Order: sequence, then structure tokens, then C-alpha cells
Amino acid sequence: MLNDIIEMLTNGFSRKNKNSNSSEYNTILDEIKDLPKSKLNKCLKDAEKIAIKAGKYSLKYFGCPKKVSKKGKADLFTEVDLKNEKKIKEYLLKCYPKFGFYGEESKDNTSKKFTWIVDPIDGTSNFIHGYPFYCISIGLAYKGIPILGVVYAPLTDTVYKAHIKSKAYKNNKVIKVSSSNKLVESIIITGFYYNANVDDDFLHDRMVDFANMVKSTLALRRDGSAALDICMVAEGVADGFFEYGLSPWDICAGTIILKQAGGMVTDINMGEYDIFSKEQYIASNKKIHKEMVKVLE
Repeated sequence: MLNDIIEMLTNGFSRKNKNSNSSEYNTILDEIKDLPKSKLNKCLKDAEKIAIKAGKYSLKYFGCPKKVSKKGKADLFTEVDLKNEKKIKEYLLKCYPKFGFYGEESKDNTSKKFTWIVDPIDGTSNFIHGYPFYCISIGLAYKGIPILGVVYAPLTDTVYKAHIKSKAYKNNKVIKVSSSNKLVESIIITGFYYNANVDDDFLHDRMVDFANMVKSTLALRRDGSAALDICMVAEGVADGFFEYGLSPWDICAGTIILKQAGGMVTDINMGEYDIFSKEQYIASNKKIHKEMVKVLE
């Protein structure tokens, strides 16, 4: 494995393209275009309220969680994850009993048209170790398409939010993506799938992505919370984000926030991204998007 990586770094980078599923995005948007903005505003307000409440609760245990367990070799969760998700689920389903709920810790069905998609703590490893970069992520999807999102960063008391008929906001101030138009002058954020250390082939492909992007950008960052990473792109402090193997709760909220801030999200084929696909997720300020895709092909 080490020899493969060394060879890759010294002899250039290549890998096969992987196809990803695409949603019938425009058709679904046509179905929701008549949804009253007032209803979306109410959903956003309720999601923000419970996100902040869950975030404030989490602060009591930051760096010293009550209980840490494992779902896999390298996938940690805490009692705070479980309690936060329970609080969020109970509140949202009380407010919207006809909506579905899909959370990281309790994966109910997604058969209903409107489904809340929630990560009670995005960046659990950071949270456990006291690394100051985690958030609560609450998204709302219509037939799998993100239409509303709230991302709350408790340590900075920062709320990112948007819905499909609004602008994107950071603490109630409008945010927009950066104007960077050259990948070589851009800051890009990435992440590694949590079980990469037990899958050599998967890790090899991710190292190819990483190495290619290192050669093509001003800087590459890895902070460990996809939802918050995407919001960094939405507010223009970073210019792009990519990661393979993400789950719906990682990206539902951030995706709509980024789009409403003027950014874009696609798969490797430049098609609309299916948040359930776990394929390569590519997000940017639009201007550098084609360059990012070319590097990751």
C-alpha cells in the first residue's frame, strides 16, 4: 500500500471514472414551485430553533462526552449524538407529523415526500477530542432533493440557513460564494470517509484525489465536518469542497445553503448530485467547478 502511494506521488496520478446516479431534479423542482414561501419560512424557523437547542446541549459535553461507543472500526458516536437526535426528531415530528425523518442514529424510511434529514453532531470525532469544529445539521428534502437547511456551529454560536426560495444567511446576514475563478488560486476543503483505513483500494483512490488536488490548488484543508465545510464554501472563505462516501445527513442541509449562496454541487459527471449515492460530491463557487471536476476525473 505504501509503495503504491509513493509511486502515485512520483509518477503522476490517474484512476478510472466512476458513474454516479442523477436525480430528476427539474421535474421535482416543478412539483414544489407552488409551495408557499411562508411555509418554508416556518420550517426554517423551527429547524433553526431545535438546532440551536441541540447545539447548546452539546456544549456541556464538548471534549468530555458522557459515553463513547463504536458503530464500526473507526466510526464513533456518543450519548450526546443519541440524545440530540431524539430531541430533534421528537420536536420536528411534533411540528410536522406528516413528514418523514432520516437521521444518522435512527434511519427511518424516506418514503414520504418531505423528509427531515439530520446529523445530530457532524464531526463526532472532533467533538469527542475537543477539536473545535463540529455542528448540528438539519436538512429538509422533497423526494430526496434538499430544499431547506440549517447548520449550527455551537462553539461560535453561528447559524447558516437557507431554503429553496430564500437567500443564504449566516447569523441573519446574507452570504455569497467567493469570486475566485482559478483553481490554482483557490482554497479547497476535503475529507476522508471514516472507514478508509480498513479498505486499501478505497484509500488509494482517495489519495489520488487528494494528491491531484494538492498539485492544482493554493491550499487543501481537512477539518472533519462536511456540513460545516460546505458552509465555509457558501460564505466564501473557501472556494470548493469534495469528498467521496458521504451520507445524506452529512450534505442535505449544506447543499441547499451553498446553492442559495450562489454555489453549485454536482457528481463527477457534472450531473445533479443524488444525496443517497455516496459517490464523489463536488461543491464550489461555480467559477472553478469544471476545473475541480477535471482534476477529480
